[in-house]
Amino acid sequence: MIGFGCIFFLVFVVLSNTQYVQKSNDAIGFPEIEENPQMVNKQNRQPVYIPSICPENELLYPGDQADDWICDCRPGHLYHPTTDKCWPAYREGPCESGQYIVLPDNSSIPVCVKNSCLVDGFVVWNGKCEVLGNSCGEKFPISLLSIDAVTLKVACVKVDELESRFSLNVPSSCLAGSKRNIKNKC
Repeated sequence: MIGFGCIFFLVFVVLSNTQYVQKSNDAIGFPEIEENPQMVNKQNRQPVYIPSICPENELLYPGDQADDWICDCRPGHLYHPTTDKCWPAYREGPCESGQYIVLPDNSSIPVCVKNSCLVDGFVVWNGKCEVLGNSCGEKFPISLLSIDAVTLKVACVKVDELESRFSLNVPSSCLAGSKRNIKNKC
């Protein structure tokens, strides 16, 4: 009988404490990258990574009001309406094997196209198949083959000059390929 009483007491304590853990306000968020004055919006807020609130490959982006936040694709990712997910540009994502997802010029809807390299993570650069994320420059500071977050094209970008959706030269607060753009919530 004493064992049943102890078990009942432990269950009561655990259940009574879960009300404090289940609140979404208790979620802990972290800035996606080190603070960079070029990446904040006009209210000096930057996107944060909170996996309990936003789906995979999305960040919580600030709006212009104090309580205005929305989940949207990470820089260099494309929103695919059919799957309702964000996928890395120039990667296989929702496409068939041997294809990758890209954003065509003059379109906000990504499409699957043939990957000439046939291997996920490889792209054509200077006429050869190269791995995304590899070094592509021979001078210092180092440059990496990556996806330009503004143009969503393959580019050789200096590590200290990687741009994001919040850099100073971004023409729009709602870039092509983003979830907000496709859902007309800009």
